[in-house]
Amino acid sequence: MGYPRKKRRRRKKPGKPLRNLVLFFALILLVLVVLYLVSPAREAHDQQIRALWASLRDQAALFQARLETLDLPTVPLPSPAQPTDVGELALFFAPVEALSPFGIDDHLVQFISDAESSVLAAFYELSLGSVADALIERHRAGVRVAIVSDSHYEDREGVLRCIAAGIPVVFDERSAFMHNKFCVVDGTRVWTGSTNVSENGVYRNNNNALRIVSPHLAENYTHEFREMFDARRFGRRSPRNTPHPEVVVGAVRIECYFAPEDDVEREVLSEIAAADTRIDFMAFSFTSDPIGKAMAARVAQGVRVRGLFEGRNVNDRYAEDDRLRDAGAEIYLDQNRYSMHHKVIVIDGETSVTGSYNFSKSAEKENDENLLIIHDAAIARQFTDEFERLLPR
Repeated sequence: MGYPRKKRRRRKKPGKPLRNLVLFFALILLVLVVLYLVSPAREAHDQQIRALWASLRDQAALFQARLETLDLPTVPLPSPAQPTDVGELALFFAPVEALSPFGIDDHLVQFISDAESSVLAAFYELSLGSVADALIERHRAGVRVAIVSDSHYEDREGVLRCIAAGIPVVFDERSAFMHNKFCVVDGTRVWTGSTNVSENGVYRNNNNALRIVSPHLAENYTHEFREMFDARRFGRRSPRNTPHPEVVVGAVRIECYFAPEDDVEREVLSEIAAADTRIDFMAFSFTSDPIGKAMAARVAQGVRVRGLFEGRNVNDRYAEDDRLRDAGAEIYLDQNRYSMHHKVIVIDGETSVTGSYNFSKSAEKENDENLLIIHDAAIARQFTDEFERLLPR
């Protein structure tokens, strides 16, 4: 006897009312489409749309034409590779009188004395007593002070006093020079330029120094300092690792390079090639054949080139003064009975090249150097004024 078979449950089909409602709306939609297609108003409606579109297109073309006739200033925005700092930039010149208030020496002492956490100094020579005093005072106040200097000047009184006070000092121990003259304070401010921290550098020789408030630029110089102080990597052993090759300080674009790792000569040649009307330079040592040839070529192309050489260095058989004079450049010898120690090129009164970097093969290939390219007419004007002031009368 088998079990009774269960009845199979049938699925319910959609009800007729729902299906009829869908068909009804589809029919209405179809009727509306047919009515629109055969409607006389359709063509007029399409014409209105086309007329409106043509009018908008004509108005856009007219606006573009008017815009092109306006002489609007262009404001270049920094690229992601150009970090921007709301900082400041100040330029100072030497020599100054020893008792002159607010001279370049006073500005450097104040720069160091304002340090709250760190002072990292890469000084080719450190013999100026007031600067040594400021470094020692900050060290005793608990600020981290560290110094890199050149072995040729390890016997200078200033650096010996710092060592005696307990400040750590690293010397490069090479025949080539650790030729920098920079200082980084609190990881936010940089002091750099051509000025050696010595009585000659401040009170006798013609020099320049820049004080720049810029955390990104300070990071560049801090990296360079640590290569020398921590890793003992000098000259050709320095890696190419500058974090921010270009920065913007306020509205001023600054390029930052270190020798020998950054092919500094190539950057200088690029600026010379970009000159439109004028190149002015002041050179303590100018023996670079590529830079000399590049300037001579610009003279031939109609660029006015004026140069002030340190008089004692033109006797060097590699000096570029004769080449440039023969090419038609206006060449002058300085009148300072000590040294004209600038390493400056000004391009078109707009761009300044400056730093510790002499225009020489040693600076390019062997020494530790730094160079800034500053795109700012105000700074260029100050360098040009210094150039004009130093010309022989």
